[in-house]
Amino acid sequence: SDAGPGTLIDDVSAAREAAQHLLDLGHREIAVIRGDPTHASSVARTRGYDQAFAAAGVTLRPERIKQGLFTRDSGHQAAAELLDGVDRPTAILAQNDDMAVGALMAARERGIDVPAQVSIVGFDDSEVSRITWPRITTVRQPVFEMAVAATDMVIAQLEGGGSAGRRKHPFQLLVRESSSPPQA
Repeated sequence: SDAGPGTLIDDVSAAREAAQHLLDLGHREIAVIRGDPTHASSVARTRGYDQAFAAAGVTLRPERIKQGLFTRDSGHQAAAELLDGVDRPTAILAQNDDMAVGALMAARERGIDVPAQVSIVGFDDSEVSRITWPRITTVRQPVFEMAVAATDMVIAQLEGGGSAGRRKHPFQLLVRESSSPPQA
């Protein structure tokens, strides 16, 4: 559904690339911590992950899909459940960086090495992804550029000109220290 004018990144393609990064490293035992199910970005990111897994012939087991709320606490709780299980995933895809940080905390509390024992990939390139250790592999959204474009669109509309369409901005996968190939 079209929510009117706005600027966004292609969440589906960006999430597909994040999942593909883990697949390319050799991960097959991947878990997902989803964001708030009422947010369009969460639905789109889930679709992107699913496309990458389907193309690679990888099926996510239902117990490896956890529901979060885009908060650090929800990421921590979801990762704790995943990491306390008997059959631990080798990688966790979190639909935003706050949940990825929660997952990183849960791993550290359990003495699980990131990325040697579990890789963690976030989304958004928020400041927290750059100040944790290891720094979190994530998808960068050009927030400043998106804000400028949105402002330009509003001004154009107020002046009676310009299109009120939706504009997609490029994203970038930032590979940092939280992801590596799975241990043999």
